[in-house]
Amino acid sequence: MQKIILTKEQIREFISENAYKITNETKFLSRCVDGRYQKIENLPPLALPGADLGESALIVATANNYGFGIDTEKTMRTVAEVAGEVKNFQFHTDQHADKNILAGGCGHWKQINLDPEAFDLKKEQIKEIGAVLADFKKQGAKQTVLTGEHREGAVVQVKGNYSVYPRSMLKTEEGSVETEIFIYHASLVDERHRLMAKKLLDNNAVKLFPGCDAEYLYQVLSDEGEKHLFEILKRLATGLPIYSVEFDEDGGFTFQEMGKMV
Repeated sequence: MQKIILTKEQIREFISENAYKITNETKFLSRCVDGRYQKIENLPPLALPGADLGESALIVATANNYGFGIDTEKTMRTVAEVAGEVKNFQFHTDQHADKNILAGGCGHWKQINLDPEAFDLKKEQIKEIGAVLADFKKQGAKQTVLTGEHREGAVVQVKGNYSVYPRSMLKTEEGSVETEIFIYHASLVDERHRLMAKKLLDNNAVKLFPGCDAEYLYQVLSDEGEKHLFEILKRLATGLPIYSVEFDEDGGFTFQEMGKMV
């Protein structure tokens, strides 16, 4: 079935029917920007490329790009700590809908493996991340299996104390059609990066240059995060419209179209 490129009116309907309030207990639990997550209770609200696996890669990449020291295992354990514990460490793999086999990891992690330099990473660091992930799996880290083809019809950047289920049925002239959107939760990512910067320093996971502090680390994580977001979306979301959605405290929202992903 061909995916639907969502109009502004359809995005308004999609957001209205799929927004949910974020709680303090779950706000730092993550999922990928991928639109194939099922509409389930307690779906992690913090959407970013590759979930916690992608976040770990992002921190290592930031160290490479800005030249400071890093301990990969301590970094990943810090990511797990911010999520609550290793069992909350989130990542996903793909499963073909017509075959009961895994497809080798999430799209973001696959793209990192295919083109490490584009994400400021080295092949040996990818192996290091994979080794720690294997240990996390033994400790019960959360692996979500996503099925089916990508049917994302838009990219949505979210701000505020609400998140959005990325997969829903949309009413059209031909009937109800399953629709998906890519979601990036900008304000939750920003909040978690501030906490992450402090924790990374507290845990000696990174070694900054003299005079650099948690605020500096937060800023460079934010800059590198934008690069990783752009790199994955230009591979998976080319040509899709981009919308910015901002929620108020009561769940109302404003949104605007920001152009197309090129």
